[in-house]
Amino acid sequence: MRSFIVNLNIIGLLAVCLFSCVPKHTPNSLLQRVDSILDEKPDSALLMLKNISSPEEMPEADRARYALLMAAATDKNILPLLPYDSLLNFALDYYDEDEKEMAEALLYKGRLQAQMGDEKAAIESSLEALDVLRNFPKDTALHRLIYSALGLWYSDCSLYDKSLETLNLSLLYAFTPKDSCIAYHNISSVYHLREQRDSMINYGYKALQSAYRSGDSAMIRDCWHHLSLHYDYIEKEDSALYYALKVIRNSSPTDDNYANYCYNLGDLYLSANNYDSARYYLEKSLTLQEGEGLAYWSLSYLEYQLENYKTAYQYLDKYEDIRDSIDNKNQLTDIQHLVYKHQTEMSVKDEQMKSRRAMTVAVFIFIFLCFILIFIFQYRINQRKRVQERYQQALEYTGEKLRFMQQRIEENESVIELLQHEQNKNVEESRRREKLIEQLEEEKLELRAWLFRQTPIYKKIMELSTQKEINKKERRVLTTVESDKLRKTIFEIYTDYLSSLRTKYPRLTDDDLLFLCLQQIGFSTLTIAMCFGFSDTFAINQRKLRLKTKMLQLSE
Repeated sequence: MRSFIVNLNIIGLLAVCLFSCVPKHTPNSLLQRVDSILDEKPDSALLMLKNISSPEEMPEADRARYALLMAAATDKNILPLLPYDSLLNFALDYYDEDEKEMAEALLYKGRLQAQMGDEKAAIESSLEALDVLRNFPKDTALHRLIYSALGLWYSDCSLYDKSLETLNLSLLYAFTPKDSCIAYHNISSVYHLREQRDSMINYGYKALQSAYRSGDSAMIRDCWHHLSLHYDYIEKEDSALYYALKVIRNSSPTDDNYANYCYNLGDLYLSANNYDSARYYLEKSLTLQEGEGLAYWSLSYLEYQLENYKTAYQYLDKYEDIRDSIDNKNQLTDIQHLVYKHQTEMSVKDEQMKSRRAMTVAVFIFIFLCFILIFIFQYRINQRKRVQERYQQALEYTGEKLRFMQQRIEENESVIELLQHEQNKNVEESRRREKLIEQLEEEKLELRAWLFRQTPIYKKIMELSTQKEINKKERRVLTTVESDKLRKTIFEIYTDYLSSLRTKYPRLTDDDLLFLCLQQIGFSTLTIAMCFGFSDTFAINQRKLRLKTKMLQLSE
């Protein structure tokens, strides 16, 4: 026994030594370097990643990290993410749903899907990313990026209220002036689409104030530029020109958007009929960015206003050529989208093949449950049919008995008339007959009451009658459907009684007749009130007084 324990300890020590000798994964130093410069120098980070020769030969952990860094660097350089679909799919397969990297992968997957035109899938990916981030509430950067993208996609889908709600959430996670500026600018753009001009300008100024706090000159110029576009949209040319001039005076031809600034200013001068300044800035925008067709369109309009029709036609012809080339590029982009969509569909089909067996089992269980439900439902239907048949038999028996009693009543009435014709020769017999008629009438009413007590609506009324001690605000009453059912049932059972009441009191309404029947059955005033949909007896007491007065007047 001791030798066995010694051998077991030796095996355990050998296992510990063996596992301690297995080399642990160390993070790739190049990827760490890229991660450190990604925010400040995204172009250098992208170049370093592209210089990695064989990323597919990396360990899985490094390859998944490489996929996220490549997507982030590409996105920060405002380049399409379409070539990295397979990389992002690898990252999504590698990370678990309780890891922050999964949320990051879903973020860039959503942006890729949006670039492919599938904004519904992009929104779904972003919502999944937010579910992952519930375990990481302190990661404000990812929350801000996801809410910002979601807000813009909701806006593209014309869900403006949802877009504003989401963009305001991105504003809550904006802790730097730059982030606040971006959030305010996005909110201003949504108000622009909703044509809410005051809010559009208000948030445009908030974006500008955040840009001032950031000290970023490029961001400040962009805010001036957007304010100029907003004022042009609401036809305030002076304010639009003011901010357009501020942009030009504080920028240089080396700035990325300088051509757009020149075009905007030239177009504003064209609207103001300042043709010389308009031509100068429009032509200047063309020297910096020849592919911009709108400048040719504006110049064509300018020359047309000056009656230089030949020159106007030349500019218009150039504009048409550029629009044709843009359409061709869009067709190529659509083909690329189709290719990447096909790749995505193939991967989806692979996953579908894996889940078919589970789906088959689920369908079998569903069909089995459906059969059980059908059996239960059919059993209940048969049970109701049997109850209905018994009720119908009781109804026929009661009807036959009522007819027999009515026949006896008519016979006694005939005898009474005969006795009265014979000058009351037999008064005692007449009184006996009248008393017998009264007894028969009472029996008829009792029989009708018994028949009514067999109905489901009577059981419902008896449940309501137990609420006497409950506060009237909490009392349940008959619904409209149940009241209609009660009225129909009463009028079927008390047909003869109601006919005699209508003959004697022709001005009585259906509600009056229903009240008299319920009173005849023996219900309390509160129970009758609940049958009429009231939780107290005030309205029924009023009806009782009005009915009494009406019947006295009719009897007179």
